[in-house]
Parts: sequence; C-alpha cells; structure tokens
Amino acid sequence: MFETKLLVDTGIAYARLGEPARAEPLITEGLRRENVDQQRGRAFHAYWLASAQLQLGKLDEACTNAGLALDLAAAIDSPRVSGHVQELHRRMLPYAREAPVLAFEQRMREALG
Repeated sequence: MFETKLLVDTGIAYARLGEPARAEPLITEGLRRENVDQQRGRAFHAYWLASAQLQLGKLDEACTNAGLALDLAAAIDSPRVSGHVQELHRRMLPYAREAPVLAFEQRMREALG
C-alpha cells in the first residue's frame, strides 16, 4: 500500500511540475494497484492521470480517465473532485469538437446536471 501511494504521489508531483511523460506511467501503475474500495483516492488519481494525458495530447485516454474520475466523484458525492474534473474540461476546450470530448461533455451533463 505504501509503495502504491508513493507511485501515485510521485506521478502527481511530476504532473504538477509539467512532466506528464514521467507522470503518466507512475499514476497508471498506482491506479492499477490501488484498492477498488478507495474510491475517493481513485477519483483524484484518475483526474491526475487524465490531466497528464491531456498534456501529452492523448485525448481519448484523457477523456476516458476524466470520465472515471467523474463517475467515482458522483458515486462518493465529492464536490472537490467534481470541481477538478470541471477544471480539466475547461482545459479541453481547444478540442471541443473532437469526438472523445463531446462524449465526455455528455457524461458530465448526465452526472452533474
């Protein structure tokens, strides 16, 4: 468990430092290892993974993981995670006409009203 947290936290640090290529594999592995019952942590980690993937131009993956974060945030009723996902959506605006973003926007409308 400690190793998983360290993986994810290191990945988040790289994402915050603007090094998404170093962040993505760490957060991905951390999410893979993380206990599925840890929904709040998984929601934040999915957000950070989506954020790194958006920085890398991986729009499909970013939207998939943003959707996961959104679903988990709705399940645990977390306004904080929802706010992060909405902020990520704003960063997707340059890609507003792309199919993955359109599908993600639909999911947001359904989840957040």
